[in-house]
Amino acid sequence: MIKLLFHILFLPMLILANGIQENTESILKEEFGDDAKISFIKYQIPSEIKSNIENNSKQKFFSESIFIWIVKKSDSLISISLMDNVYGKAQPITFLTIFNLYGEVSSNHIVKYREEHGGAVANSDWNKQFVGMNRDSDFTEIDGISGATISVNAIKKGVQKLTLLFKHIQLEDL
Repeated sequence: MIKLLFHILFLPMLILANGIQENTESILKEEFGDDAKISFIKYQIPSEIKSNIENNSKQKFFSESIFIWIVKKSDSLISISLMDNVYGKAQPITFLTIFNLYGEVSSNHIVKYREEHGGAVANSDWNKQFVGMNRDSDFTEIDGISGATISVNAIKKGVQKLTLLFKHIQLEDL
């Protein structure tokens, strides 16, 4: 019960605290340029969809909601990014998966890594492996990193979860 209250009351503050919002906006500006209009919403994951995705990915969502970052240029939607957390060995890892409008991963970024070990998952070369993946992709093809097995598996399953969730997000409502 306490964990649930923590997720409901304090998770949104954690996401937007400690520079996470600034880091995310910086990543998106670098990816799409300074003229991109960036906004975000908190998205409550419908419980039936959440349960189905958790069963398929073999990983639970960190919370009942995620953040959707919306990127527009000239008032046209050009990309959405989904931000979530996964558990590393003992701490959450905040990551951002950027999608094209067809549900394919354009890039993946570790926004905040809190563990003492396993930080190699933040390496941009390792994260490039996700580019082009979608809900039908084989995530077992992602290479491991020596000394970061827990973090690697957490991020692999986390990105897979978000590719499965993408198809349920109504782009026309963003």
